Amino acid sequence: MDIHVKEVVNGWKEFTLTNNIIEISILNYGGIITRLSTPDRSGNAENIVWTFKDYHNYEKNPLYLGALIGRVAGRIPDGQFKINQQAYQLEQNEGTSHLHGGSGGFHQILWDTQIKKTESTAVLQLTTKDIATAGSYPGCLNVSITYRLTSKNEFSIHYHAIPDAATTLSLTNHTYFNLTGNMKNSIYQHHITMPGSTILELDNNLLPSGHLIDVTDTAFDFRSGALLGKGLKSLPDIKQLALADGYDHYFVFENKKSYIDVYEQSSGRTLSIETNQPGMVMYTANQGSQGYVLEHGSLPAHYGVCFETANTPLALYQDRLPSMILQAGERYDKTTTFRFGTS
Repeated sequence: MDIHVKEVVNGWKEFTLTNNIIEISILNYGGIITRLSTPDRSGNAENIVWTFKDYHNYEKNPLYLGALIGRVAGRIPDGQFKINQQAYQLEQNEGTSHLHGGSGGFHQILWDTQIKKTESTAVLQLTTKDIATAGSYPGCLNVSITYRLTSKNEFSIHYHAIPDAATTLSLTNHTYFNLTGNMKNSIYQHHITMPGSTILELDNNLLPSGHLIDVTDTAFDFRSGALLGKGLKSLPDIKQLALADGYDHYFVFENKKSYIDVYEQSSGRTLSIETNQPGMVMYTANQGSQGYVLEHGSLPAHYGVCFETANTPLALYQDRLPSMILQAGERYDKTTTFRFGTS
């Protein structure tokens, strides 16, 4: 196990955690995962996440590449919500919606860092105190994000926070995966198996309508496993997919722990995800890299997939969903673990 540190641009530091098989690079700016190298079935190590060619593009990071997302992942309609009958108005940074914490979100924070390594783990811990200001989320928040790579090829992200007043919180990571390696092909041949008997229906503005859709006999049923390409190739014929030009939907998980398995046949790479989050947005990079040049050029749609394990902002308005309100002094503890292998 080892940790390498180098200065990149703007005084930022990039920390590379390695166990001599897996290498994961992370910025102290935005907690951004810039590179994740794993071997294919033949032992060839390749990058399996989207990476900007120019580090400067991470400063504004309109694609949220590899970034920490907070305080709330997803879209808050009109940027409005209430806690204890007190109304709050947030920045509307995507049309009329508040998206991914706004312009001052966790993806644009320079975090304090601490590193630690043992014979079996390499750890990077990021910390900050997010201050409540006018037009922002209520309450000050002490936040700690722990990235941990183990000798067993497990990489976990642990999210911990404590507010000093009632607030809303739902954190995630926005890494774009492509298990073909070095973005050689689309994600059509990614075979996904995951729970979720229902998804949240999207309206024309890509906001949850409030209705749940039973996934049985639809392109959203991955409970027994399915190729992403099966649904993506049927885009014009499936209204919910056509709205977003692909998958950008929240899958509701029924259990306290849930597992998502991904297999890419050409490389043999496998990715197993374990989370205690109540659900996940699966986003299939439906607009591609939008002209931004990545390490392997500009990419078209469906060359990456994000597994955004988190709560849904709809929970702010519907009691049937797990609450994302955190009371003063209450602990927020969520963990998502990624296990890498080949088959």
